[in-house]
Amino acid sequence: MERGKTLFRRLTALAMVLCLVCLLSACQKKGDPAGPVKNDDRKPAGISADTDLILPYSREEGVNPFSATSLMNEAIMPLIYDGLYRIDASYEATPALVESSVVNGRTLMLTMSSERRFSDGSAISADDVKYSFDLAKNSLYYGTLLRNIDSAVAGGTTTISFTLSKPNQYIASDLTFPVVKAGTADKKDSVPVGSGRFVYKHSDTGGVLEKSDQYKSERFRAEKIYLLNIPDQETLFNSLNIESVNAAVDDLSEGVLNRVTASVTQFPLNNLVYIGIKENGALADASVRQALNAVLDRKTLISSGMSGYAVSTDIPLNPDWYGAKDLKKEQPMDRSKARTLLGERLAEQPLKLVTLAGNAFKEQIATEVAKELKSAGVACEIEALDAAVYRSAVSSGLYDLYVGEMRLTNDMDISVVLGDSQLSGSWDAVLSGASGCDAFVKAFYKQMPFLTIGFRTGMLAYSRNMKEDIVSIPGDPYGNVTDWKMS
Repeated sequence: MERGKTLFRRLTALAMVLCLVCLLSACQKKGDPAGPVKNDDRKPAGISADTDLILPYSREEGVNPFSATSLMNEAIMPLIYDGLYRIDASYEATPALVESSVVNGRTLMLTMSSERRFSDGSAISADDVKYSFDLAKNSLYYGTLLRNIDSAVAGGTTTISFTLSKPNQYIASDLTFPVVKAGTADKKDSVPVGSGRFVYKHSDTGGVLEKSDQYKSERFRAEKIYLLNIPDQETLFNSLNIESVNAAVDDLSEGVLNRVTASVTQFPLNNLVYIGIKENGALADASVRQALNAVLDRKTLISSGMSGYAVSTDIPLNPDWYGAKDLKKEQPMDRSKARTLLGERLAEQPLKLVTLAGNAFKEQIATEVAKELKSAGVACEIEALDAAVYRSAVSSGLYDLYVGEMRLTNDMDISVVLGDSQLSGSWDAVLSGASGCDAFVKAFYKQMPFLTIGFRTGMLAYSRNMKEDIVSIPGDPYGNVTDWKMS
């Protein structure tokens, strides 16, 4: 019903837009001056429709990375601002602004590179890092990424010390927050001085990203990227379809896959999608939870439930993560045996599966899980709840199963969803380097506190006139944008 209302609102909005276009056309035919034209259906003046690269953003939201809220603007931040580290496709960190590092228990000491500079030519100091960290820690987007770092202290001009919430050998992967010049990001509409590949300049129709003089050795196929002001997400994909912009990203968080007349690829999100389990109810026995894990058809859950936008796994670690590269997986319970066990143990205990209403992906996942349980002889009632009610039901334990999603940090810390203290201790041993992932995975299979479906991905759509392959990396959808060239 909710999806129907949403579709009706979108069709109504589209009809209003078409009416407005017709009215404007009529006025022009009568010789009257044209009314205001939205920026989503035209390119900036003087820009070639065929060869110049144009990306979308919200000019009203601005390019202060610590106040940005839209995915459009978050996607261009890595082009303007570098972090202390950058990560690759396997979430492994390499120094960007750092010369050396030392980890000692809960302390990480960094020495800044003496060669890197801000775009205005000034040196990057420890005070700049401290200033940026404090803003990032309190921001909506980067605050989650930095939840395992308690504080930062500048120890001189080039040395910065971070206090960690716990020992963590992978913590450098989380230090990708933008580093800006101290005092330049105090206001929401500030344009901070950064050290990224491009420098932002304001223009009448949006903005321009110009190659930074500090990146002299790197190849740029396009030394300018034009930014077109886009008012909202729905307008974004219309602009892509008519090629007012050359690329658009969608994290698919609303569970809706936009249909576009463009080339499409996926970009990594590190969002764990799972089935939460109430361990003190009908599913208190670990063998029953292990049987549930064995009967899940993850291929169908991803293809039908998420339109293929996920990477399948039955462990709560991203398959792309370098820390689990040589991981030895446990052999799950035989599927036929698992179905029999579930039918015997849960035949008289119908399960309640809670999911988020209005999110087509999550509702479909719930439908597929219930179907799988029914085929094993287990009754399953689905409750699709509005966001606030859903959160309350999950926090209060008013479920047997629920469809959940959690954005993990780049260090792959999953302690927030483990619950069990013994299992959390096993994971902490991995982070500290005292134990390998194999021991943790073995403990996870034995306890099975939740059922991993996979790691969701987002959609990057781009112009079919793009000559180069598009490569996205975690946190940076336009990862190899310096190689992009329009034909």
